[in-house]
Amino acid sequence: MNMNKDEIRNNIFRIRGELIERIAAIKKRVFNVKDLLQYKLMPGWVKSRLRDEYGDMEWEYAGYGDRILVVRLQDPDTEDWTKKERKTAFVIYFSLQTSKPVTPSQTKFKLNSIYKEVNKLRAKGYHVFPAIVVYNATPGAKKELEGHKVHVFSSLEDLLAWIYNKLIFRLQRLIEITKFTFKFDKIFIFLKNIIEGLGFEVPSELLEAWAYKPKYPDRA
Repeated sequence: MNMNKDEIRNNIFRIRGELIERIAAIKKRVFNVKDLLQYKLMPGWVKSRLRDEYGDMEWEYAGYGDRILVVRLQDPDTEDWTKKERKTAFVIYFSLQTSKPVTPSQTKFKLNSIYKEVNKLRAKGYHVFPAIVVYNATPGAKKELEGHKVHVFSSLEDLLAWIYNKLIFRLQRLIEITKFTFKFDKIFIFLKNIIEGLGFEVPSELLEAWAYKPKYPDRA
């Protein structure tokens, strides 16, 4: 379906807005609060305790004209120095270009903006996944972006599916490489809440593996 410039911009804003709405709903679900104002009004030490116990999911704008949405996930605290992926982030650039498809020559600015945020987060210990949402891009532009590990999307459904796949991989790795204890249950529940809040389900085989894990791994 062909759209005019205003419709293209509105569609990009809609994708970003719906993603933020889902993140806000997930945050309320994780902390079991009626609204985010209730959470914001809590004392700092209470919020810190909640984050350590249940994990956290936050978002903020970044980059020129707030074109970038940074989504940060922090697992519940496990007090286990061997768990390397405690913090995860998604850096998503929303292109408002409407006159013509993005071309290879126009990717440099976008890549520089994305990786400025990616590098900041990596320096803070985040495992970062970059992406860009565009109405249209030439094959050459897509190749250039994907060559720098920046995934290209034009719909909310595809963007959410990408996030879902990254989280499912985390769950699979959690099952494969960790000794299950109750502290890792907290991480599983946290990721499960996010996956369901995005509109997906955890595959039954992963739920089954989690349900039948040994409660006392060293004795298994």
